[in-house]
Amino acid sequence: MPLLTNLNGQISETAQISVLDRGFLYGDSVYEVVRTFRGRHFALQEHLDRLRQSAAYLYVEIPWTDAEIQAEVEKTLERADWSDSYVRIVVTRGTESTISLQPSPALQPNLLIVISSIPPEPVLSERGLHLVVPQRLRNSKQALDPIAKTGNYLNNILALLEAQQMGAEDALLLNHCGEITEATTSNFWIVREGVVQTPPVNVGILPGITRATLLQILCQRDIPHQEIALRPADLSSVQEAFLSSSVRLLMPVRQIGDAVLPSCPGSMTRLLWQALLEEMEQHSAVPV
Repeated sequence: MPLLTNLNGQISETAQISVLDRGFLYGDSVYEVVRTFRGRHFALQEHLDRLRQSAAYLYVEIPWTDAEIQAEVEKTLERADWSDSYVRIVVTRGTESTISLQPSPALQPNLLIVISSIPPEPVLSERGLHLVVPQRLRNSKQALDPIAKTGNYLNNILALLEAQQMGAEDALLLNHCGEITEATTSNFWIVREGVVQTPPVNVGILPGITRATLLQILCQRDIPHQEIALRPADLSSVQEAFLSSSVRLLMPVRQIGDAVLPSCPGSMTRLLWQALLEEMEQHSAVPV
């Protein structure tokens, strides 16, 4: 896979970071993933806003301005010899002099940017995903709130591995109240009786940037929609479903547990896919 890294302003094919970095030792970091479209990063400012919100949740102060981070992202993208990129922006709390759970008071954060090539033209999957609801629950908001996008992903990793052991490709995680939150790296959507529904933030989800764009599209087009708490029993009446994320955009769902959905991708999924691409196309046409 073609890959470039930028560690604190130094670009190389493979960055080297200390084994005493707290991001490596403890997952003590925050990150964002952005994609480019037509060679331009999409919704970068929204991702940087969320990066700062996540950092504040971890009591980490990011020393770089948004303009400085954007400049490092663009400098790295300019070095790529491919057209469109996956962009991962990571801020760790910093590198320790010794191994200790207690952060040193004078730590300086590290900024890591990783880019890799992605297909230049997004394609909506015709096959769709198989999801299951495992026994593992989503992190509690009172423990490690999913609203913060941190480098600690063990909850998601274990759920994904357990879903694969169950013969599926991804997991739908419940909270401690039995409400559906999200998949391991994506927000969850269903369509029932012509209404698009997605879990609200307060059930314990990461409020996705693509999710926000889709909600805006639904409002602009007067498409009936709800942010509503969902339970596994609600899935029996689903006509179609999909996941949303910043890189893959929309991923149709063909099956949840043992139930095969009536359509995949459904007509609403196709409509929203096209509307999302149009939104990204308009963004890419705006002069820098």
